[in-house]
Amino acid sequence: MEITVDRSLRHWWVFVLRGILFILLSIYVFINPASAYLALSFLFGLAILVAGVAELLRAYRDHGRANRGWHLFAGVIEVILGLVLMSHLAASMDVLRFIVGIYFLYRGLTVLSFRGLARGNWWVILGAILVLLFSILVLVNPVFGAMSVVIWIGMAFFVTGILNVMLGLRMRHVAYRLS
Repeated sequence: MEITVDRSLRHWWVFVLRGILFILLSIYVFINPASAYLALSFLFGLAILVAGVAELLRAYRDHGRANRGWHLFAGVIEVILGLVLMSHLAASMDVLRFIVGIYFLYRGLTVLSFRGLARGNWWVILGAILVLLFSILVLVNPVFGAMSVVIWIGMAFFVTGILNVMLGLRMRHVAYRLS
């Protein structure tokens, strides 16, 4: 285990480089939100396609199992859906927005269901209502929904980049102290 840690410490610069790339990617996302959303929509379709291929491989390996048919069915559906979403980016852009909106609708309702546990904590109810309003805006307003997805992805890239740079510089400091 110690050899692995020492070896990774010598490659501290990989974390810094990766962090810089994430930061540059976040800047690109904020400067070009329309093309970033288009790229995210394509990658969304690609992820579904890859999941479908993985499901088909699982069905192929599990040739003696009883639930093989379900894996085969799910894999075929995911491959078809992934190919459709990758070839029809407008549909993929709409689906991505709806998935985000429905997810936040679910989360808002979930938080609201815990309001009994948080008696006297008005901020729980207020937070749930804000999440529900956000989810409705994402679902009803395509521009708001697309921009919300882009902004959150851009912020995630930026924070990930900063954390990678900080980790790499910390690893550099430790590596030089150990040598």
